[in-house]
Amino acid sequence: MARIQTKTSTKPRRGSAPTDEELLDGEPLHVGAVAMQQKSLGEFGPYLAMRPLGRQVQESIDEALRELSPGGVLALDFDGVEMMDYSFADEAIGTIFSRMSGKEYPDRYMVLLVKDDPTSQALLENVEVALAQREAAAIVVPVDDLGELRRTLANPDAEGEAEIDWRVIGKLPEHLIETLDAVMKRGTATVRDVVEALSLESVTACNNRIARLHQLRLVRRKAAIVPEGGRLYCYSGVF
Repeated sequence: MARIQTKTSTKPRRGSAPTDEELLDGEPLHVGAVAMQQKSLGEFGPYLAMRPLGRQVQESIDEALRELSPGGVLALDFDGVEMMDYSFADEAIGTIFSRMSGKEYPDRYMVLLVKDDPTSQALLENVEVALAQREAAAIVVPVDDLGELRRTLANPDAEGEAEIDWRVIGKLPEHLIETLDAVMKRGTATVRDVVEALSLESVTACNNRIARLHQLRLVRRKAAIVPEGGRLYCYSGVF
């Protein structure tokens, strides 16, 4: 059964941030090697049903992900959609997240943007079931937080607090949600940082947790060379 958990991500930021006018113009946001692109399912009509249409949308999402630069984020919204059946949700969205966990679209990420109204929440129900069936998971962000999301990606080192409400839908056990929350709150973390934050006893078990989150494309991973030799992986949230 799918699991939903609501969390709040707060992390340090430094410097100045772009204004809402600069960020909410609908254009792709490029930040060095990072980009954010917003795509709406509403462009395919208000009633989304059956696998043939789902396959068409899957191909469109596939193209958008492949066009992103490494580290890029695709924000998929449901604006204008009134109905979505399970077959469509599985083919269009479930399949994409499943392919992501299968190592397609390396270093590309996708989040779901949803309004806080009954229709939008109902649309997520079939998406949630589809993700759970495929043992995948997705991060959901309120549309109201889009400006803050874009600001954070545009200037991750900005001063002040970056607070974005988020939740996970799909199949993600509680201990992985706990681990994801620890990484998101810290901003950037090593496995040992998370072990300390969660008071875990096993570094190996924590490493397995974060590896699974990275496989599901719920966290980023960056390798650094340490002075004494070898690699040290640092993990951070998608935003």
